[in-house]
Amino acid sequence: MKPSRLFVSVLSCGIALFTFNGAAQARLMYEPLQNKAPLKIYQYPKVKLCADLTANLTVTKSDTGRVTITGTVTNAGKAHCKTASVAELIMNLSYAPQYSYAKTGVSDILISRSFNDLKAGDSIQVNAVYQIPDFGGWSSATVQGNAKRLFTLRVIRQDGAPYRQDEDCDIENNVADAVVFYQDMTH
Repeated sequence: MKPSRLFVSVLSCGIALFTFNGAAQARLMYEPLQNKAPLKIYQYPKVKLCADLTANLTVTKSDTGRVTITGTVTNAGKAHCKTASVAELIMNLSYAPQYSYAKTGVSDILISRSFNDLKAGDSIQVNAVYQIPDFGGWSSATVQGNAKRLFTLRVIRQDGAPYRQDEDCDIENNVADAVVFYQDMTH
């Protein structure tokens, strides 16, 4: 074999190897992403660390017109409630046919309990027993009552100002109420 032919053969083999080697690298470096799942970026929700004072009220009636009121204020939020607050149990009276509390003007605060540090998940109780005067019996589907009493548990700031967002996340659940209809013997 002549040296020029040997040179051409070696050069041809070198170019072929170089081309093959370069192609192999290019295929690995630039492989298309056709069959690969798209990259997903998850954003976790932001959790508000604030208190959420929630009122709950249960009323139990006796045959004699005695009403047992059990109120609970729970901090359902993720943070302590450190705002000076008051849980009030209020009674309002109204008569038929309009049942207007404003017209009767009878409203009493039965219990007022102050608190200023309610940890997340903790509760306080606000309980009372109330005897309805001139009680003539509970109303039913057959006996129409002529009076009603509204018992309300509300949670408010001690200074009377509205709660700020960082003090109570949801002020919509700061009030719970229950109504009882009955026959008043004086009306």
